[in-house]
Amino acid sequence: MERRLDEDQKNKKAYPLELDKLKGVLISLKNRKEEEKRKIDELEKERKKQEIEFDMENEKIKRSQLRLLDVKTNKEYQAFLKEIEWAKEVNSQREEEIIKILDEIDQLKKNYESLNQMAEREREEIEEEIGKVEDHMILVDKDIAQCQKAREEIINELDPQHLKRYTILKEKRDGIAIVLVKNEACQGCYVNIPPQMYNEVQKNMDVILCPNCHRILYWENRENN
Repeated sequence: MERRLDEDQKNKKAYPLELDKLKGVLISLKNRKEEEKRKIDELEKERKKQEIEFDMENEKIKRSQLRLLDVKTNKEYQAFLKEIEWAKEVNSQREEEIIKILDEIDQLKKNYESLNQMAEREREEIEEEIGKVEDHMILVDKDIAQCQKAREEIINELDPQHLKRYTILKEKRDGIAIVLVKNEACQGCYVNIPPQMYNEVQKNMDVILCPNCHRILYWENRENN
């Protein structure tokens, strides 16, 4: 029962950490989705900006072409032509940039859709795991309460000296004060005990300590012992 209680106490401490880890994965998934969405939104803004500038430049080109009709000198005419050609070249580059952005947006949207599908599957799996851990936490709390109650009942019936010895042993032996004797060997240190002591342990009538590790020995009547 003591080992069971110790194990429950360890799990009670471990489960919240496990929950935090699982919830951290959910947050990470959410952040990844938001980051991908942010990239798409940023590119959409840039696309709109480029398209507005493209349209504005086209309007300038049209106005410049109309003004050519009013030009009086060849010098002015050549200057307007040069201005128009430069504007067309700038807009051509801008158009290529818009196409590039559109392709990138299209790819990002495909990736985002795949990420959403993957994230949804993972979210369902993680939330299922969270539910299991929370159920385990409830069961552990119940088991701890039962073990503590049973432990108190046993302690009340124990000889104070035996209880003191047990408590000291538990502290010194990594929480394991009572061990099984199997095949004439202590299962705490795996050292053979004397035959006479083995016979006494089998009676389960007195508190007998392992001569090597000094843990309290007990015996179970099983066929493989």
